[in-house]
Amino acid sequence: MSSVVLQVGQCGNQVGQHFWTQVLKDRAAIERDEKLRSVNVDSEPKVIRRLIKDTKRSSFREKNVVVGKRGRGTNWALGYNGLRSDTDDRLLTDSMEALRKEVERCDCFSGTIVLHSLSGGTGSCLGSHLCELIREEYPMHYLLSCVVGPHSSGESPLQHYNALMCMAWLQRYADGIVLFNNDEVLYRLQKKLKGKDTDSGISLSNMNQHIASCLCGLLLPVDSITPKGGHSIGMEPWELVRSVCPMPALKFMHVTQAVRSKVSWETLTSSAMYGLKRHDSNGKLFSSVSNLVVARGDSTGMFPSQAIKVEDKVKSVYNCVKWNPYPVDCWTDRQNILGGKGCSSVTIAANSSNIVESAEHILTQARLMYDAGAYLHWYWKFGSSKEQFEEAFDTVSEIVTNYKEAVT
Repeated sequence: MSSVVLQVGQCGNQVGQHFWTQVLKDRAAIERDEKLRSVNVDSEPKVIRRLIKDTKRSSFREKNVVVGKRGRGTNWALGYNGLRSDTDDRLLTDSMEALRKEVERCDCFSGTIVLHSLSGGTGSCLGSHLCELIREEYPMHYLLSCVVGPHSSGESPLQHYNALMCMAWLQRYADGIVLFNNDEVLYRLQKKLKGKDTDSGISLSNMNQHIASCLCGLLLPVDSITPKGGHSIGMEPWELVRSVCPMPALKFMHVTQAVRSKVSWETLTSSAMYGLKRHDSNGKLFSSVSNLVVARGDSTGMFPSQAIKVEDKVKSVYNCVKWNPYPVDCWTDRQNILGGKGCSSVTIAANSSNIVESAEHILTQARLMYDAGAYLHWYWKFGSSKEQFEEAFDTVSEIVTNYKEAVT
């Protein structure tokens, strides 16, 4: 396998728990020594302990579980700069050492996949610092961030600052960013369960399961790019980056998925895009720079005969830019581990201008707080500076500008 998965913080490890549960169903994604290419990091032990207990224990290397003794208080400065104690500061050093050893075990290392949150204390903050160090340590290898954004209604008074800083760091150091928004994940699950007899509602575990399923749909081996020898070397994450991120400044990916049985590929693709938000608050259509469709469960080999219809449907719904002559790429695989027996799945990754709406919301809310001086003393206390904040505002503003220019 060419990738190492680095799970950071509560969100990253909880999503990772569901991700590895799915991966363990696919023997082709597991190494010969039956160990997972996983490094698990958190500033507190309870989530990681539960992860190892609930997932196949023997699949994790004990030395790849890196745990601190104290949380990061949902403060980007504290998470990024660490505690003043030398003992607790080992969290960053130990994480990079565990990653280095796992990289050396790879037959052909191509890059790191980081699972984390956009606004949490450990995931966004320590995750930002780890992305920076990974880029410095492995400058020629890929870095893919799979990040989960907070609910817009608010999870913490510091979430807009944290999201601003984390988004800026990812824009500087990552090659690709798969962004999930909790509001959209919840909306899609509500649509999926509408009309069904359920009293339990939608749990955090359900949301994490959906995110993990989308990641499996994108990142697990596919027949389309497996060498003729039949053994996958795990290049799917990096082919994803090359396919969906044609310009280095445009690196945000939006993902949607549908899993059903006994329907055509065209119908399944429509299901994946059902309920997709297509307009901004001013009624203007979002546009997509590039898209990838991953079809799993094509045991009869019927997808190629429907590929043109699928591509046309994706082009229409995502309003693809005219300057890209090949805006839709398609991968297929005969097997599908997602859903029940007999199910097929379609997972779509789109480099869409809908990121502009999220970025502008973060910019607006963070700027209001920053200009009022709200909570900034907590950031100055733990080593952040005004220069860091101003640079972050500039970087996120450039994201907005780059996407607007690319789709006009």
